[in-house]
Amino acid sequence: MSMSTSLRIASLALACAAALALASPADAQRAGRLHAHGTFANGQGGVTHARGTAASGARGSVVRGGYTATGADGSVEHRAGRAVQGANGGSYAGSNGYMRNADGSASRWHNGSGSTAAGGAVSTSGAYSRSADGSVSGSAQTNASGPRGSYNASTTTADGTTQHATSATNVAGDSYNGQTTYTRGEGLSHSGSCTDAAGNVIACGR
Repeated sequence: MSMSTSLRIASLALACAAALALASPADAQRAGRLHAHGTFANGQGGVTHARGTAASGARGSVVRGGYTATGADGSVEHRAGRAVQGANGGSYAGSNGYMRNADGSASRWHNGSGSTAAGGAVSTSGAYSRSADGSVSGSAQTNASGPRGSYNASTTTADGTTQHATSATNVAGDSYNGQTTYTRGEGLSHSGSCTDAAGNVIACGR
């Protein structure tokens, strides 16, 4: 189900309203919060509900918005996004969505990234789909780093098997690498190892 022209206009209007609320900090501080929403018939024979919110205060500001649209054939589409700015310099922005089709197939996705005033950073993304026969496939990733170390993880799913890989390194340079695999009908397996900054194998948890 594609997004109709009227939906694009409504979403843009909500985004503009939110942006205008934060364009003037003085006005935003006085208003504190701005919210807009609406429900209307769409070109797919269903209804669309759209909403947007902007808020600002002593602890920072946030803008978020999204929509959910239904079709006459039973299909559903949802998209949403948000951006947060903290007073201490941290920030985060992300979006997500899902779609359910008339034949029972579906998909969902997400992504986001953020940072802290102390030098930390995080990013995440993923997308999964389910076919009309119920089979699921997709992948997701998360990466984080900061003054105390780093963390990376990825997950993939296909043909009844899910694999999750993780790596982490602390401020001393010690690292962990592991993998967990689940296969339908076979069960779960896991392996992992740790090394120091020089590459020597060490006991995990040290």
